[in-house]
Amino acid sequence: MTWAEVFDADPAHQLPRRTWWWWWFIFFFRNPEDTARTKQMVLLWGTRNCRKLVINGHPWENRSEIRRTDSTIDCDGMSAGWYYDGRAMHDPLFVDHGPLHTEWDGGGRLVLANGNRYEFDAAKTPQVVSIHRPGLDITLQLHPWTEYLSQVVPTGKRYLYHLGYQMHKIRGVRVRGAIALGGKSEDLEGTAYFQKVRINSPTSPWYWGVFHAPDGSYVDYFMPHLGPPALRRTVRHASPWDWGEWHLSNSFQFYEAATGELHRIKRVHIAKRYVDDLPVFRLRGAMGGKSIDLETTCYARATWIIQQPVFGPITNVLHYNEYPANVTAFDFRDRGRRVTLDELGPIVGNCEHSWGLV
Repeated sequence: MTWAEVFDADPAHQLPRRTWWWWWFIFFFRNPEDTARTKQMVLLWGTRNCRKLVINGHPWENRSEIRRTDSTIDCDGMSAGWYYDGRAMHDPLFVDHGPLHTEWDGGGRLVLANGNRYEFDAAKTPQVVSIHRPGLDITLQLHPWTEYLSQVVPTGKRYLYHLGYQMHKIRGVRVRGAIALGGKSEDLEGTAYFQKVRINSPTSPWYWGVFHAPDGSYVDYFMPHLGPPALRRTVRHASPWDWGEWHLSNSFQFYEAATGELHRIKRVHIAKRYVDDLPVFRLRGAMGGKSIDLETTCYARATWIIQQPVFGPITNVLHYNEYPANVTAFDFRDRGRRVTLDELGPIVGNCEHSWGLV
């Protein structure tokens, strides 16, 4: 794996008006004032091969094609973020657009600069994520956590011909830094997850989650699906279209730091209920002598409402929801051996649930 694979936005075989390139971090910051509610932040950069989008009311226009050399990309892009400060959700923290530049000769760098500046510099040691705009300054330094978690891992799936997705992810790094927001500054410390994804298909609904445990154990799951939820157009959790999900995949991974083993279960099922209009997700599954029973309880919500014009006033709409969450039940079994939440300690993370279609 080279940094070129992470920072490249290869336009080959793109699907007209339906291919995304996203780079994003999710940060889990300690919250000494309320240890049950980890502070969280998402920072992202992206571009799409359509002409227009509206993201949380912010219009974006793509005026040019991707310009690509052996070591750089230039295109029209966007950057956005949200921040849960331990008490309140700042959603969005910002949404902005401008020229997006990436490079990977001697490391890697991703920057959107339009007078404001949004940057991930992977060539520095330590690596740095920084945001500078009126009323908001963020500087975060990334440090390796464990050899396993901090490596860049390629993954993906092809459904038909070139339709599918490709990912490069870093499961976990340590992070330290500061945020100045609204005239107040605070130090931040915790862990982070990074993902670059190329989606080469209509963006259908999905469930996804990622979680970090204190000892370096790691959990994720991913369940893209088709069906009636793709017809949903409102932000409300309750919907007559919330049924009949046909899963394209339903995978679960648990990296057990104590043994160094990555456990995979490819047949998991998800159920949800709502408490105070926030979801509680329950995952259950078994395969090859291994089983998982996992519950995640969400305590905040951020929503990206992404609209893409189709014809005249008609638009496609995707509601992309992210929920800061705690694992509130964990029971993993491996041929009789058992791992529970008591052994792993407090597991913090984020759950995603999207509906609609763009």
